[in-house]
Amino acid sequence: MAARRIGKYVPDWVKLATKCPEAERPHYNRLRTNFENIKTQLDGVAPKPEPINWDLYAKNISKPGMVEAFKKAYGAVTVPYPIDTLTSKINEAEKEMETLAKESIEEANEAIALCEAELTKIRSMKPYEEMSIDEFLDLHPEIKKFVDEKMQSGEWPDRTL
Repeated sequence: MAARRIGKYVPDWVKLATKCPEAERPHYNRLRTNFENIKTQLDGVAPKPEPINWDLYAKNISKPGMVEAFKKAYGAVTVPYPIDTLTSKINEAEKEMETLAKESIEEANEAIALCEAELTKIRSMKPYEEMSIDEFLDLHPEIKKFVDEKMQSGEWPDRTL
């Protein structure tokens, strides 16, 4: 049944190709070829097997009771459908990934807001070419503190030149 569901999926190869880097293009082409080959094989398989024509065999086989024995044995065969044990784990992992994605989106939005605020601050500043050293140091107190410490310790300006 899952093969039927998979066989109905049609990937958007053009969209995938635009997102695929040139270095990975051979892998992408191999994936597409494999997908097409498997899909062709799946399309060739009937969804349900054709029923056995027992009357045809009963007419052509002369040994009495043989066709009825095979028919009875064939009817007794049951193929158990595999028990699904992974769907619940997959659903849990999907929920975890959704929460992680939401958290990542929130963090990214916060970072974007901070960057936009910083960008607005930078755009509102006077251009560096027109700014004096005192104005620059007033805008950046951490640099002013560093310069003051270096000047008080005598390390700066370097008078050896």
